[in-house]
Amino acid sequence: MIQSTSEKEAYLKDLVVKLLQERNLSDFDMLDSLFEEIKQELQNQK
Repeated sequence: MIQSTSEKEAYLKDLVVKLLQERNLSDFDMLDSLFEEIKQELQNQK
C-alpha cells in the first residue's frame, strides 16, 4: 500500500481526476480511506 503522505496525496489527485473523467464512483471507499489516512497523518504532524 501507499506509505508516505505525499504519495497518498499524489494518488488521491490522480484518483479524483479519474473519477471525474469516468463519472465512476465505485472507488469511493478508496477515496474515503485515503482522505481519512491523510487527515490523520496531518493531525499527527502537528
